[in-house]
Amino acid sequence: MSSGRKVSKSKTRRIEYAADFETTTNANDCRVWLWGLASLDNPDDYEQGVHIHDFMDRVAETNTVVSFHNLSHDGTFIMDWLFKNGYHHVADNKRMPFQSFTTLISNTGKFYSITIRWKNGTNCELRDSLKKVPMSLKRAAEAFKLAELKGELDYHLYREVGHLPTPEESDYMRRDTTILAHIMAQVRAQGMTRLTVASDSMAEYKELFGKTRFQKMFPVLSEAMDAEIRQAYRGGYTYASERFKHRVMRSGMVFDVNSLYPAVMYNELLPYGQPEWFSGPPRPTKSHPLVIFSVEFTATLKPDHIPIIQIKKSSVFHDSEYIKEVKEPTIMHVTDIDWKLYNEHYDITVYSYGGGWRFKAMHGLFKEYIDKWSKIKAESTGGLREIAKLHLNSLYGKFASNPNVTGKIPYLDGGVVKYRMGPQETRPPVYTAMGVFITSYARNITIRAAQTNYHTFAYADTDSLHLLTLERPTELDVHPHRMGAWKLEYTFRHALYVRAKFYLEQLRDGSMVVKIAGMPEAESAKLKFADITDGRKLEGKLRPKNVPGGRVLLDESFTIKL
Repeated sequence: MSSGRKVSKSKTRRIEYAADFETTTNANDCRVWLWGLASLDNPDDYEQGVHIHDFMDRVAETNTVVSFHNLSHDGTFIMDWLFKNGYHHVADNKRMPFQSFTTLISNTGKFYSITIRWKNGTNCELRDSLKKVPMSLKRAAEAFKLAELKGELDYHLYREVGHLPTPEESDYMRRDTTILAHIMAQVRAQGMTRLTVASDSMAEYKELFGKTRFQKMFPVLSEAMDAEIRQAYRGGYTYASERFKHRVMRSGMVFDVNSLYPAVMYNELLPYGQPEWFSGPPRPTKSHPLVIFSVEFTATLKPDHIPIIQIKKSSVFHDSEYIKEVKEPTIMHVTDIDWKLYNEHYDITVYSYGGGWRFKAMHGLFKEYIDKWSKIKAESTGGLREIAKLHLNSLYGKFASNPNVTGKIPYLDGGVVKYRMGPQETRPPVYTAMGVFITSYARNITIRAAQTNYHTFAYADTDSLHLLTLERPTELDVHPHRMGAWKLEYTFRHALYVRAKFYLEQLRDGSMVVKIAGMPEAESAKLKFADITDGRKLEGKLRPKNVPGGRVLLDESFTIKL
């Protein structure tokens, strides 16, 4: 399963559309009750229908590419229909027989595409536009500054088979479909033709950097070498200070770094080339100044320091837990940037160094790319500005793409679409060390800012800092626009921090900022401080379940644990 691979193309031009389904929410009566279709060539050229087979007939008329904003949902209805109408799944999209389909679904269940060869010999490729514009359709319409915004609909209202949509329902569907068509038309106009924005960004970078130069500077490393380097790859720093969480705190400020990852890519020393192996403790050299190595150690957090060590896949610690003490000798793979920071925050005893890899390094590897898209971002509004932001923030992760691209294969069991793991499939890594060092530098920036403001620091999430003070910290480089500086996002008068990805803040005007991972934004936005109590069950969490006909979203309770 490779989201960056090219799909086969017919000799005739493929017509591109945006589409949307409205579906019932009853597991015993699961079906499409309204569909919409709009052309990317003319986004206001809109059509709709009420039966899924009419939709299938429509997109089978000629070779088409159809984008859905969340293909995992709508695509389930389509695969259900395909299986039940004599179509069979095939692994190879290059030699598809008539009345067959193939899929790109990751081993974690992420949908990228469904490609269909119809009975009449035409092809239809269904794509997930959420992989191109990774935000809700409501937010995307606002970010792209479209003339029309997303409407409102009662999804749970019963609609019988053959229900004719009301004018309000038709208008809702028209808005959703044409909004997506307008957005995808703008994306296409920028030459972004691949399945994901990260693949588009990598193609753009190679074009600017030079493909031959790219191959020379970022050689493909062996599977074993890449696997070892990848063990040092970690995400952003997200942490709620234990000194302030679980109780309502008074006023404070929230700062965000302007373009954190692009700033790191622009300013920091980054790796390239074939690395050199060294044994024993880390040994950077003048020619190879960056290192990734393994170390066996124990650690105890120093007084008045925030914890910053996470140990993944441990039987003792939770994956998302930042720990105060590593009691038993533990082996980790780290960068020299991480290791220096660990030693500043912890008293560490080293038992052994397991050697590692050192890299040549230089500044400016992304200068031309970031200069181009930063200029477009600064000088543009609406869609083009949003596309520039996507390019600036999507490239770094592509360097660390997982070479294991084994996908899931759909099949029908008892009238329900289910999945099994496909055969093992791998692809060459890109250059994982680049992703490792970019994220390491980014954590370093956020953690150092949090530690510098230790006495008021309450919460951090990747590129944000929440401080319990209204006095602007002099230690932070604050500027509203400059890349890499901290921007004051807002001030608040009360706040409650529960844990990572779970907090509430009341702004000066009385409105609330509520972030709860796993809960729909529309539901979490209703919460107040008094609602957050230990053991309380909150309604509104949705769990997808495949059923005969397609997929429903089941309401589940969300239990607060303090």
